[in-house]
Amino acid sequence: MTLMIDYFYSPMSGYAYLGEPRLREIARAAGASLTYRPMDIGRVFAATDTVPPFRQSDARLSYRREDLARKARLLGLPINVAPRHWPTDTALASRLIAAIALEGRDPGPASFALLSAVWADELDIANPEHVADALSRAGLDAPALLAGAETPEAASAVGANTEAAIAARVFGSPTYVVDGERFWGQDRLEDLAHRLAAPSRTNE
Repeated sequence: MTLMIDYFYSPMSGYAYLGEPRLREIARAAGASLTYRPMDIGRVFAATDTVPPFRQSDARLSYRREDLARKARLLGLPINVAPRHWPTDTALASRLIAAIALEGRDPGPASFALLSAVWADELDIANPEHVADALSRAGLDAPALLAGAETPEAASAVGANTEAAIAARVFGSPTYVVDGERFWGQDRLEDLAHRLAAPSRTNE
């Protein structure tokens, strides 16, 4: 039986940006199905009484920036820990990723292009022109992908992802869910890899 990973995240999430390449490696190595589920992180925060990172104390926010920088160095990824366009409206980016998934295609390249837009390229993923720039840099068909993002089906999919995240007791981004078991944050990816290697193991 093919294992399934539900990947709940926001396309402006710094930790999703850092974790996505490794997530794809883990899924591929395990032969697992990876389902991209971009969600409305504002609704998730509200439903779980979670304080958004950008509203946390200066002490916590400054630590977050240190942590992002440290992990980016270890992973060899470029990062601006205080990006110009963060936080931003993620509705367009989320619909775009969801539309690709609805078509049965791999959303990975577009997803990582949008995450990189925020954290490496100083682009605003709420701005269609910036989104087109990010997609084009990744060699993707920006006009077609932007058109797909405007369909009602894409909006409905994001709404469904958000409801599913809340039902699964997701409270932050990224969260990876396998058979109801949650792994929150890219620093839990190795735990996820072990879980996929031992699918019959139950929680203790």
